[in-house]
Amino acid sequence: MKDGIRVLGIDDAAFEFEAEETFLTGVIYPGTEFVESIESIRVQVDGEDATEKVLELYENISNHKQLKAILTDGVAFAGFNLIDIEKVSETTGKPVVAVTKNEPDREKFREAMQKTENYDRTLERFDESIEVDLEDGKCFIQFSGCTKKDAESFVKKNIIHGQIPESIRVADMVGRALNSE
Repeated sequence: MKDGIRVLGIDDAAFEFEAEETFLTGVIYPGTEFVESIESIRVQVDGEDATEKVLELYENISNHKQLKAILTDGVAFAGFNLIDIEKVSETTGKPVVAVTKNEPDREKFREAMQKTENYDRTLERFDESIEVDLEDGKCFIQFSGCTKKDAESFVKKNIIHGQIPESIRVADMVGRALNSE
């Protein structure tokens, strides 16, 4: 196991298209062989509350002041409910890094967003991604509150294998379990 850093990884749970809500799950992973803390909160599908819910999730974690960074599975949760990583970083005082395995397709995203009511406001937050080379492939990041070098370091120190940080991978598994109830 590599030496890691304490981060909060956040991912949403799968959902049915007709669902009004799904879960956001946050996992504190200290870069060792165990998960330190798990919290979940409901978020609107295709809503506009993801940023506030990420901040609420952060506050609900008892040891959030010890975190070095917040890692998210992309910037879109629960369909097209986008988080404002700049606002999350400014409010928490922590760097925020949005990570995806696949390079985001800005044009496809734009086409899909045009079908939602919050198209103009949310598309502004969909910035270009930066490619990060990893041992087992690559990932793409957007970040706020830190340098590119630090953002890459937060991601790399939280990857055990594959292309997604362990904290996000575990948050995804917990979210799947919550939605199977």
